[in-house]
Amino acid sequence: MEDLKAVVRDGQDLLRASMGTVREKALSASRGTDKRVREYPYQSIGIVFGVGILVGLLASNMFGGSHHHHHEEEEEY
Repeated sequence: MEDLKAVVRDGQDLLRASMGTVREKALSASRGTDKRVREYPYQSIGIVFGVGILVGLLASNMFGGSHHHHHEEEEEY
């Protein structure tokens, strides 16, 4: 039973260490992104705008296309 408890403790310690590493990497990436956005604000706005349009077009094609197809099936009856 003591061996099992030791394995569980070791697993918890490893998980905590991994989470600390992930957190550090995420913070570092967010700092880098913040720095780039502050250096190039207009380019950043343009990129976000372009990505937004692309996502909107893809979403409208996905949802709009299936609705139109369903309509055509109803007209056949």
